[in-house]
Amino acid sequence: MNELERFEGPISTGQSVPRLISRRLYNVVLTGIVLLSFVVMAASSHITATADFQIFVGNNALTYSVATIVASIVGIVLMNVARAKENLPIAVVGYALFALSFGFAVSFVLTAYSLESLSLAFTATAGIVVVFGVAGFLFPQFFAKIQGVLFTGLLAVVVIEIVLMLMGVRQPITDVAVILLFCGFIGYDVYRSQTIEPTVTNALWSAVDLYLDIINVFLRLLAIFGNRE
Repeated sequence: MNELERFEGPISTGQSVPRLISRRLYNVVLTGIVLLSFVVMAASSHITATADFQIFVGNNALTYSVATIVASIVGIVLMNVARAKENLPIAVVGYALFALSFGFAVSFVLTAYSLESLSLAFTATAGIVVVFGVAGFLFPQFFAKIQGVLFTGLLAVVVIEIVLMLMGVRQPITDVAVILLFCGFIGYDVYRSQTIEPTVTNALWSAVDLYLDIINVFLRLLAIFGNRE
């Protein structure tokens, strides 16, 4: 679930008539987009790992950071607008902008870790996704009830991490807390993805939510167990 949507109101599809698809196709599209997002990140990693690219980023660090953040936010905004208007072309453009910018931003961080660490974190993350994804299907009422706890917990951890950062202190316990929270968010977002109308734009939006949940778990596992090169 992305940070821009966690405190929004109820989902609205505006005045447009939803272009419904079957629930099975909806889930296939959702899963495919999640996997595609990781493919984009893997491709980005090949580029960011090159010496020329790292030199470029080293010389333009601020511009690179601002550009990827702004592009990611614009992509999310476009997807949100597209979902409200049921406009698939805008949704695709927004997704492409988000996936590429976010992929390049995160993949650059991954270059600091060894392949062994990346493989270990990926395997652990995959196991977590399977367990809590299935739980989201099997226990929807549970995840519906804990959404408030998850939101409050995430906000509390963000505030604590900001305070610790200003103090120059890093506590691994916050990484553990974030992992636990996003395990819950994976289950919650799987549950919620099955309660909204089965449209392609909703599938795309739900996929991005899940992708961000998974990335948060993956990065925090790397922070705890990863060996930097």
